[in-house]
Amino acid sequence: MQKNMKRTALPRQRSLVSPEIQNPFTHQLNLSNLDFLKIAIFSFTLVPLRLILIGLCLVCGFLLAKVSLVFRPEEDKDRPLTGWRNVMRPVVVLFCRSVFFMGGFYWIRVKGKRVSAKEAQVLTLAPHSSYFDAIAVAYLDLTTVVAKSESENVPIFGTLMDFTQPVYVSREDPNSRINTIKEIQRRAQSGGQWPQIIIFPEGTCTNRTCLINFKPGAFYPGVAVQPVTLKYPGALDTITWTWDGPGAYVL
Repeated sequence: MQKNMKRTALPRQRSLVSPEIQNPFTHQLNLSNLDFLKIAIFSFTLVPLRLILIGLCLVCGFLLAKVSLVFRPEEDKDRPLTGWRNVMRPVVVLFCRSVFFMGGFYWIRVKGKRVSAKEAQVLTLAPHSSYFDAIAVAYLDLTTVVAKSESENVPIFGTLMDFTQPVYVSREDPNSRINTIKEIQRRAQSGGQWPQIIIFPEGTCTNRTCLINFKPGAFYPGVAVQPVTLKYPGALDTITWTWDGPGAYVL
């Protein structure tokens, strides 16, 4: 009897329970003919100009960050940036924010108030849906982030990442998870000496229809955590970047 049974493959977008629950790892973008026409026109007019301006802002921010980190002793990497190395931070932040401005993220509306590092050492940002979420890092003065170790080797972006004094996570290193937890605890329990740590506790991108399970890393230190909610306005969701969705040429 069991040998004759056939398995029926369900599309990943379909829910297995009722009422139907949308898959948070898929994204559908329904574009009209007018939308496709806009994409075709702006790809050859507005996009090149924006790319040039974005490149200029990136290079300027990279050069200033590079100067701030030049000849930095190895032992200083375990201490927060101070003195002349931190003087250029407002200008580096300005160029990083300008990258998003040139890319079309003109204004950021903020509700609520950011507390100091002494009040909450960890900032949790959710839902995480795109690389564009880095705009929150720029707005928060390029404070410390938790990132993949591979990011350190990316040209230009790697230097800007180093400027935030990140906590790097290596997937290849079996001890990386424990070391990351210890480093987060060390900084979070410094009494405000270290900058606040930004963590995307979901650990991956979703379509913002719900929150998925949080990874516990942000909560291991046992210190106050300030939650931050990210929201993108607009009739079309061209921000979301999930494992199943439209390609980059559409977004």
